Amino acid sequence: MSLKAGLEVHQQLDCGKLFCKCSNLETGNDNTFTRRLHATSSEMGTIDAAAKAEGIRKFTYFNKSCNCLVYTDEEPPRGPNNDAIEIALQFAKLTGSNIIEEIHFMRKVVVDGSNTSGFQRTALVATGGKIKYKNGTIELDQICLEEDSCRHGKNKDEYLLDRLGIPLLEITTKPQLKTPEQVQNAARALGRLLRACRVKRGLGTIRQDVNVSIDGGERVELKGFQDLSTMAKVVENEMERQNNLKSLKGCKVSETIDVTKYISKDRGSALACKLVDWKGKLGTKESPKGHIRMGQELSDYAKKAGVKGLMHSDELPAYGISSEETKELHKQLKCKKNDAFVLIFGKQDMAKDAMNRVIERASINGVPKEVRRVTPESGTRFLRPMPGASRMYPETDIPPMTLSKIDVEIPKTLDQRETEVPLNDEESKQIVSRNLDAKFYELIGIYDNPKIISRLLLHTLPNLESEKNVIIGKEAITQVLKLAKDDKIAKEGIESALLQASKGKEIELKNENIEAEVREFISNLINEKLDFVKERGMGAIGPLMGPVMSEFRGKMDGSKINELLIKEIKEKI
Repeated sequence: MSLKAGLEVHQQLDCGKLFCKCSNLETGNDNTFTRRLHATSSEMGTIDAAAKAEGIRKFTYFNKSCNCLVYTDEEPPRGPNNDAIEIALQFAKLTGSNIIEEIHFMRKVVVDGSNTSGFQRTALVATGGKIKYKNGTIELDQICLEEDSCRHGKNKDEYLLDRLGIPLLEITTKPQLKTPEQVQNAARALGRLLRACRVKRGLGTIRQDVNVSIDGGERVELKGFQDLSTMAKVVENEMERQNNLKSLKGCKVSETIDVTKYISKDRGSALACKLVDWKGKLGTKESPKGHIRMGQELSDYAKKAGVKGLMHSDELPAYGISSEETKELHKQLKCKKNDAFVLIFGKQDMAKDAMNRVIERASINGVPKEVRRVTPESGTRFLRPMPGASRMYPETDIPPMTLSKIDVEIPKTLDQRETEVPLNDEESKQIVSRNLDAKFYELIGIYDNPKIISRLLLHTLPNLESEKNVIIGKEAITQVLKLAKDDKIAKEGIESALLQASKGKEIELKNENIEAEVREFISNLINEKLDFVKERGMGAIGPLMGPVMSEFRGKMDGSKINELLIKEIKEKI
């Protein structure tokens, strides 16, 4: 089974919102409002399949204090954000893409509630380009600039507006990836390259989707990867799912009938439909790996109509449906030996809509074009039909923008930045990956000791914050490092000095008589351990350094203590 896959990456930019001056990720609910969204015809007179599948739904939005009327869809957009444009151009140049002369923002119909307006604004910035990944290269298809969607609230059909409008780079690649490992490696390389630009960091700031198809199948988009390390496994499982579906023929279905009176338990209206020759294909929870579980596939389609799911003959009697009721349903639907049936409960109109969606899915041969979400178990579940071209139309509130007049510098990649940091490979990678290299160079200018500065940024400051719950300000760091540079405190005393400075206490400086105290302590210690010292010779240095450092850590540099200890041992042996 051959694989053909490409990436679709959405990366938040660190520059405010795209079409207003509002900040983002503020707290506090100022007000709430509702919207009813539904699909409309495009300029070509057609309705996008993905939009149509959402139906007409009512959504509740929790507005944050950071949002103006633009993102409550009560006034036209402003902008766009010039910084976002420049970041998009930087990435385009970084990848060798062909920047288009003039950008035009479009409206992309999205009626799942994630946009208050019912559409998302997006613009093509560049085409082509390439990125290198481990043992390969992949070509880019296009680079777009668009606005991010709302965050989901606590309940279904509830959304938070704080994320809405954050600029996104949408990068799509050509379908040139041939193995699950290539997919994972290319995704990691693309994400790493994006971090050369001014992008947001943290959970949810980058979302990587994968378009997957196998020979004889159709393109399926996988969304919602939470952990890049599982991407290869998810792709592998999706390939297996598609391979199992590839030869499956769509089935004939009977007319839907109302079977409410044959069900003893009141669950609302009950509709049933026969699936010809599909016995065993609907599956059970105990179905072996690789078995087609069309019951789950059909249930996901039914849920889009608002019902909780469906029941089917492969798993009945169960879930409160008795053997007698199951036999009666078989009889009423005129099921033959190899036929199956599905059963849907709900309000009459909702149940009819759900059953129509089930019938539509059951009639499809092989692998349907669709968008699927990634599950924690490294599987996938149906999300919506694959969008088409019918959902795009011009944004008339934003004038075109000429890009040829905007000049930007190509940023350094993470690889380039790592080679410039004067540390070993591991430390330089950590400094750059945490975006601390600018801070590193700043502190080196105060105290020219790369190892100490590296330890300060990677360990000392984070540990003080997490363990001591102390945030060390810039002034305190500068003060302590200047004292260390002037040899007024020991390198080992930097952490305690930072704590003292953060609390407004006077920093304890080196004692002028400290060397004499250390010499006396070492002499007494060696006399106590004289037999051990004579036996081990210079090998006693390591065991003896511990108690000396424990006594004088932060009061004298460890290198100096080691020097005094060596001298004293040599005199004794």
